[in-house]
Amino acid sequence: MLDRQLNILFFFATVFVFLLFSEGFEQTRFFVAVFLSILFVTIAFVLNWLTIDGALSALLFGIISLGFGGLSAATVVLVFFVTSSLLSKSDKNDDLFTIPFRRDGYQVWSNGFWFALWLIFWFTTDALVFEVAAVSSIAFSTADTWSSEIGGKRVKGTTWMIGSFKKVEPGLDGGVSVAGTASSLVGALLIALIYWAFNSELSVGIIVLVILAGIAGSLIDSLLGNYVQGSKIPRKISVLFNYQITKFDNNTTNWVSAGSASLLAICIFLLVF
Repeated sequence: MLDRQLNILFFFATVFVFLLFSEGFEQTRFFVAVFLSILFVTIAFVLNWLTIDGALSALLFGIISLGFGGLSAATVVLVFFVTSSLLSKSDKNDDLFTIPFRRDGYQVWSNGFWFALWLIFWFTTDALVFEVAAVSSIAFSTADTWSSEIGGKRVKGTTWMIGSFKKVEPGLDGGVSVAGTASSLVGALLIALIYWAFNSELSVGIIVLVILAGIAGSLIDSLLGNYVQGSKIPRKISVLFNYQITKFDNNTTNWVSAGSASLLAICIFLLVF
């Protein structure tokens, strides 16, 4: 499966970068990251938040987040994962920790691929632009999840299809609402503020960039949900994924949108800062 192939790819990339670029305190932090990631993933698995494949992917993702990104990166990821899991819990069950599905490895990497990739680039180059890109991808993931779960399922209100602006049922892919848009803004804002709290030397402009990139990614996600999601992926593109992705599903939409948000952040950063 593709998630297992990504696990192998990031595992060897992590080992390679650790051996060649880490030193002193960074090496200690890396081993702490291994211990804490195992602990957190075990708890998440017991709480039915992750499948076995999802747990393995989340374990590697957590090691990269804390080991290479430090407490700042690990915290934004933790906030995204916990809030998205709690918001996704079943409405028919009063148990706060019961959610209707376990996240698998593909779902973990659809939201975490770009974050992990840019963090590795940042760790090896120390270029701030890559850290900003990484956080922007999580700002999108948080904005998108909050928008879908709050605006699409929990708050009653009118929903319009993006592009045509026709009224549609809440929760439909490509639908936007006032509550959903507001939730998207708050989600991106939360991630940006957490990032700023750990990096107070950063300018307000960079924090605003993270927020805007997260919201832009959420809008791109809605556009893809309306015009592309559900369609077949051309074989020439599918072959790049060893024919394991043949349909533009929700996970693929999230992956493309997260990448778009982070690439947009990189472009604006290079042009403005």
